[in-house]
This record gives sequence, C-alpha cells and structure tokens, in this order.
Amino acid sequence: MVKYLPLLFALILLGCDVPETSADKENALTNRVMATVNGVPLMSETLELYISNWGEEYEKHNPPVTYELLKKMRTQKLEQMINEELVKQRIKENPVDVSDEEIKAHISKMIDDLGGSDQFINYLQERGYVTLEELEKDVKDDLQALKVFVRDMHLKKPSEEELKKCYEELKEKLIMPERVWLSHIQISFDKRLLPDGSKEVYPEEYLHYVKDQIDNKYTTFAKAARDYSECRSSQHDGMVGELRKGDTITVPKTIHDAAFKLAVSNVSDVVVSDLGAHLLFVTRKAPAYTNSFEEAKPILEEYLTKEIMDENRDKWLLFLRNRADIHYVEIP
Repeated sequence: MVKYLPLLFALILLGCDVPETSADKENALTNRVMATVNGVPLMSETLELYISNWGEEYEKHNPPVTYELLKKMRTQKLEQMINEELVKQRIKENPVDVSDEEIKAHISKMIDDLGGSDQFINYLQERGYVTLEELEKDVKDDLQALKVFVRDMHLKKPSEEELKKCYEELKEKLIMPERVWLSHIQISFDKRLLPDGSKEVYPEEYLHYVKDQIDNKYTTFAKAARDYSECRSSQHDGMVGELRKGDTITVPKTIHDAAFKLAVSNVSDVVVSDLGAHLLFVTRKAPAYTNSFEEAKPILEEYLTKEIMDENRDKWLLFLRNRADIHYVEIP
C-alpha cells in the first residue's frame, strides 16, 4: 500500500509480516529470510513484491530493467526494510503519545494538499485503503516516528531570530504569483489504437476518448494518467506539481495558458504542445500574494524545520543502526 506522507520528516512504516513456520520446501525456497534486525527476520516475499511492482511501472516508460539496476534496487529495498524495522523497534522501545486531534489535523492537511475531498477519496481508493481507520493507523505510525526522531535528536523549533534572518534571505521568493497545482496526461503525435482496441486514431481523438471515460466516471484522471500517459509523471498519477503564473519554462505556453483558465477539478479539452497532446487537470489554485513576516512565519518555520530534519535524518538512522544487531542472511 502506497501511503501519502506530507510530513516534514517522512518515514514509511510498511511493516514486515513474518510468515508462520512451514515444512513446505517450496514455500521455504520462495520466502526466505533476507536479514535479521535484533532477531526479527525480514522476508524475501516483501522485497520481491516491491521489486515486481517497481519493475512493471519502470518498464512502462523506460527500457527493460538491466541486471545491474535490478540488483541496485533490491539492495536499496533491503536497506529500506532494515531502516523501517529499526524505526518500529525504536518506537516500541520508547513509545510516544499521538492524540486523535493530531491525527485529524494531519488528515485535514492531507485533504488540503490534495485539492479537496474528491481528490482525497480517489487517492485513498486507488491506493487500497478500504476504511478511514486504516489511514488513521498509518498516520499515527508516521507521527510516532516523527516524535521519536525529534526526541532522540533533541531537535528544537527555529528561534525568532532564525526566522527573521530567513525572511530577509527569502523575502523576494515570498512574493508569490498566482499558482495552480497541475496534473496531465500526455501522448505523442503517433497514431495509436484506442484503449478498447476498436480502431486506430490520431492523438487528439485518442485523448477525446480518454476524456469521455473520465467525464462519464468509468475511470478517474489519476488512473487514466497511470494507464495512458507517456510522461514520467504518470508514475505519480500525472501530477506535474505547482505551476506559477508566467512560468513558461517549466511547461509550454499552450499548457500554461490552458491551465490558468481551467476550473479546479475539471478536465480540459485536448491541448497540443511541442511535446504532444495533453489533457489537463487542476487540483488546486492559489491567488497571488505578498507575505509579511508574521504571515510568512508558518512557512518559514516549516522550511527551516525541514532543513533541520533533513540534516539529522541520516544521523538518526545511523544512530539506530550502530546500536542494533543487524545480520545479513542473503545479499540481494
């Protein structure tokens, strides 16, 4: 399950279920112990499932996976699994309280960042959450990890003086133009078969078909982006991210102009650029504004806090690893 983590310090606590002991030789061969962390086994089943899903997504937009890349990704995933287990054990060793109010506030921010309740519901459904309680449990795990990290590293909030200094350094950047949060579906100019295989059409006709599927609720924009878009953003539901008014370097002018005319949560007509044909979707808009110091303080505090956490995250993981008994049973 892929989780949404807008935390300043994002630790993904996927967990590693340990299967019951079995005398079945085939199962023993296919689900092996890759490593142990303070005696807790990490199983190959978790790693292989991740690698399989990653490989399928990668090869949609890239050449076939090479042996060297596969080996690199398997090694990275095993190290991630070890770090996740270390964090879980640290939380159990030094538990912290997370209130219902904190969980609700986090989910509320998540809804705002996604652009509203409709996008929030789609996001959860597409990532396998069946109930809100499942999401709340994951959020609680992440907030616990954050609190233990802050406590272990003795981190403090930025001081007033640090905030003022940061404001002077970033003042020009705090003058924000109008912004939109943009997603898109992009295909090249080559003719192709319609998704239902009925006939070969030009790109504009192809995207008209996809738009009809979205408009008639047969699919969502995010799923259509994953299924049909040829841009790498398809791996992130087509999300391009924040686009500022006047920025025609990040995206072509035709896309820029269409995006700022588009209403939130509406799918655009087909837009053509030098990159191909596109469908656009705006999840959120923000008007232009200039921040005073007092208005900018929450932004500055978040910015500086993220810097502090980024500087200390690897140190914390090294601290956890140095005090742990990690044994590699099988090297990927």
